Amino acid sequence: MLRLIIILFLFMNFSFAQQNNPKEEFEKIHSSLLTNLPESFSGELKSQNIQKNLNNIPKDSYINKNARVYVEVTYSKKNGINFVVKNVDELYRDLYKNLPKQIFAFDLLLSRTEPKLIEKYEVATELDTETTLILSLRIKNSENKISIYIDKKVNKILRIDYAMGKNFMTSTIVLYKDIKGYSIPYKFITKNLTSKENTMPEIYEIDNIQIK
Repeated sequence: MLRLIIILFLFMNFSFAQQNNPKEEFEKIHSSLLTNLPESFSGELKSQNIQKNLNNIPKDSYINKNARVYVEVTYSKKNGINFVVKNVDELYRDLYKNLPKQIFAFDLLLSRTEPKLIEKYEVATELDTETTLILSLRIKNSENKISIYIDKKVNKILRIDYAMGKNFMTSTIVLYKDIKGYSIPYKFITKNLTSKENTMPEIYEIDNIQIK
């Protein structure tokens, strides 16, 4: 009997040692995502609401009144992703500056984060099966939380939930496009969830992707 208990104890210790802790799992997924992305790319961000907002920008704010206004996407592994409204003055240029943080969490997930940045987060495993891994990342002493849903077979993020406090959350499904051997997230189906109502999904798409 004693021998059986010792064997079980050793087996449990071995199994525990084989499991990565949540932060190591995140770093593993993060590294895999970066490997499948080009060093940099650019494109144009489109959605119905974006186009509606761009149409409402006064012509007086156009730099060139004969050129169109659009949202330019620039991505690099070093700096993450930026959305800038082109052909407008400073008042509207940064209209979508915070979109990556609020919806896509690109600043943390798809760029080379500084080691000190990830140390600000508490990482926990919400679900771990043979095919699916769900990790939550929360800044220490903050109510805001990011939950990422990962397909373990291909090491891709399929969904990102970004909770801001207890009463508001965005949930984003991520789709990928294969371009020149890279797997680039290009379409984001996003829904806002509040304590009072849920919005209709908004579809954001990065069009005309150019790898640099």
